[in-house]
Amino acid sequence: MTEDRVDFVEVQPRKQYIESYHRMDVMLDSFPYNGHTTSLDAMWMGVPVVSLAGEQIVSRAGLSQLSNLGLPELVAFTEEEYVNIAVELARDIPRLEALRVTLRSRMEASVLMDGERFARGIEGAYRTMWRRWCKGREVSAEVRR
Repeated sequence: MTEDRVDFVEVQPRKQYIESYHRMDVMLDSFPYNGHTTSLDAMWMGVPVVSLAGEQIVSRAGLSQLSNLGLPELVAFTEEEYVNIAVELARDIPRLEALRVTLRSRMEASVLMDGERFARGIEGAYRTMWRRWCKGREVSAEVRR
């Protein structure tokens, strides 16, 4: 693989940004701060993402996203593995073609795009927090008596 096959894309207007994915075969996730929206945009546009997972939460978004899409093999845990996965994927044209046509449907079927499930989960979390807060007030009132 030669340097001219790697491109760094600057900030650009939304239309050009989305169109840039048509020129990509593979996106390399940033490290130590993984892409969040940019990685999801890439996969929505059919561009697989290779991610390097670190120890901190900011470097584990790719692991979460790719695992939820059934693609944990695109997650590396060492720099050497990161390079190897990216090079192997870039050379595997049939796999790239298959991913290009299936990534969007994988996303649509995944928890990553299940807004109703997310809303139910966060509502449940708020309900639990409210009940705990109310229970704590009851205990505090009893202690003051």
